[in-house]
Amino acid sequence: MKITHVIPFFAPAWGFGGPVRVCFDLSRRLVKKGHRVTVLTTDAYDYPKRINKVCEEIDGIRIIRFRNLSNKLAKSYNLYLPLGFYKYFGKHIKSYDIVHLHAFFTILNIIAATVCLKKKVHYILHLHESPVPQKILGKVWLKKIFNLLAGKKILYGASRILVPTSAEKQVISQNYPDLEKKIGIVPNSIPNTKVIEPDKTELRKKYGFRKEDKIILSLSRLSRIKRIDRALKIFSKIEDPDFKLLIVGPNERDTQKKLEQLCNSLSLQKRITFWGATEGKEKADIYSMSDLYLLLSEYESFSMTCLEALQHKLPLCLSKEVGVAQDLFRFKCGVYITDPNNASKSALELIRAFNERILMAENCQAALSQFDIVKIIDKIDRIYHQKK
Repeated sequence: MKITHVIPFFAPAWGFGGPVRVCFDLSRRLVKKGHRVTVLTTDAYDYPKRINKVCEEIDGIRIIRFRNLSNKLAKSYNLYLPLGFYKYFGKHIKSYDIVHLHAFFTILNIIAATVCLKKKVHYILHLHESPVPQKILGKVWLKKIFNLLAGKKILYGASRILVPTSAEKQVISQNYPDLEKKIGIVPNSIPNTKVIEPDKTELRKKYGFRKEDKIILSLSRLSRIKRIDRALKIFSKIEDPDFKLLIVGPNERDTQKKLEQLCNSLSLQKRITFWGATEGKEKADIYSMSDLYLLLSEYESFSMTCLEALQHKLPLCLSKEVGVAQDLFRFKCGVYITDPNNASKSALELIRAFNERILMAENCQAALSQFDIVKIIDKIDRIYHQKK
């Protein structure tokens, strides 16, 4: 089949988080199954950077990028204004067997869905964020206006709606009961590859850590909603100086500066490391040399980093707002930080998790099995054939 994915950002723009990784892995696997995959996206890389290659091929995926009118608007306000996309998509839409739209609150989706409905072409809507405006996610009034003008049209016009968790399906069904039958749960997937763990002591020596350090890893975008400030406050209640917090990820809207100021005020400078963004082998090494993975987001639709951590047998410490936590913790591969705003209580829970980490690590692979990429791709392939 000829499949096109429409997404505002794509590889190598990894700084935009999980949706890029999900779409990339999905596209790559579909190519391996013999499908012809085209990704229509923008030139967004990170403000102020752009990706200069208009057309290229990565792992068999044909990528066509449209220039954003303003990269600053795209990055700061989610206003992707792809020049020439409407004309191109309208001209070529009939050449695709499947149209697969990613994300939701974007002008790219307004254009794509409008063209599909006008041309009477079915499309699948893959949600990586909730279409229901929530105060915790910000921009509530802008999202309500978006839904009033176009959002409902995009949702009701889709032939199928894909969400990553049962919790997300419940939220949408409560707000849009008529859509419940359209919604399918398709978890984000991860390659079923065995990770050969290098020697942890040697890794730590390589990156300037000690063998006896108790390394807690926070790997995510440095943004407000990830609530890394909670982790810093929790660490201020842990007296053991061997506990170290490793903060890894791209800086967003100068969040790192605020976190560094908080770190200084709590006198944690010697126990906190700001690593910055990373990918590839260095990222794998960071997982491998850590003892626990910590994510205390106020909202998290899924979290690919949780799966990556489990690949490296790294137990999880998560807030209850991490959407995938319930599915994972059935396998006892981690613990809830029950009240992240209570630093003293959370510190005790984190220490207890560290003491139980070896037992929890043994359950990581079992938890991962439900997200095997081969199973997920087969499920999406079946959905495609239903809508062909």
